[in-house]
Amino acid sequence: MSLPFWSRLLCLPLLSLGLSGCGESGVHTRLVFALQPALLASNVSPAAGVRAMESPPSLPNIDSDDGLSFQLEGASATLADIRLRLGGGLGCSEVRDSLPDGTDCVESEGQATVTLAGPVSANLATGELTPALEIPPGTYRRVDFTLAGTGFKAHTRHFQESKAWNMDLTLPAGESLRFESASDVVVKEAGSLRVVFQQDTWLRELPLASCFQKGDLTRADADDILLDEARGECQGAGEHVRNNLRAHGGMSAHPF
Repeated sequence: MSLPFWSRLLCLPLLSLGLSGCGESGVHTRLVFALQPALLASNVSPAAGVRAMESPPSLPNIDSDDGLSFQLEGASATLADIRLRLGGGLGCSEVRDSLPDGTDCVESEGQATVTLAGPVSANLATGELTPALEIPPGTYRRVDFTLAGTGFKAHTRHFQESKAWNMDLTLPAGESLRFESASDVVVKEAGSLRVVFQQDTWLRELPLASCFQKGDLTRADADDILLDEARGECQGAGEHVRNNLRAHGGMSAHPF
C-alpha cells in the first residue's frame, strides 16, 4: 500500500539526511557516518530531527593542547568496502532475511560481517550519505571501511588579527580504518547506527600555539598552514594528525 501524500513529504528530507527513511513499509534502518553525535539531532522524534537539521548547527572549534583554535568549516569522506562486524553472538542466519538490497553477510572463523560495497559520499557535518545506506537491525561491534575517491578532508581556519589561515586535515584514498565499540551496539528497526569521527582528538598532543608563535607553522607569503611542512617541535605534525584520525572513532545507536 502506498504512503499518503503528507507522509511522502516527510520522508523526502529524512532520506536526504541519511537518518531515517520511509519506503513502502515506512521503516528503514540506516547507517550514518558523522562527526561526534552531539552535532546531530538525537533522542528526539524523526519529525523534530528534520526540523533541527534544516539549519545544520554551527560546527565546533577544534583546539590543540596548548590552545590554538581552529574553526571547523566542513568535513567529508568517500567510503567503500564497508564491513560491519556483528556482535551479541549473531550470525548471518539471524539477519539474512532482513538484508536490504546492496548488502550481504559473510561468515569467517565464527564471525559474521554485514558488507556494503559503496562507494558513498559522506557529509560528516550532517550525517548525510549519498546514496543513503540501509542495514539490517541487529547488534554490531566493529566497522571497517576504506577511503575511496577524494579520501577524507576536513577544512579548518584559524583567525588572528583580522587574518585567516587555512588548514586542511586529510587522509588519502586507499586508507583503511577500523572503529570498534567497547560494548555491543544494539540497533533497532527504524533506528540508525552512527559511525563517528571524534574531531576533538585530531589536534591532541600538538603544541600548535607555540609553533605558530615561533613561525614554525606558517610562512610570511602564504595563507595556508601545511602540517607536513611544520618545523621545530611540530615537525611530523601531519602524520601525528593522521594517526589521530585513524585511531579515534566510535559507534553508537540512535532511534532514527
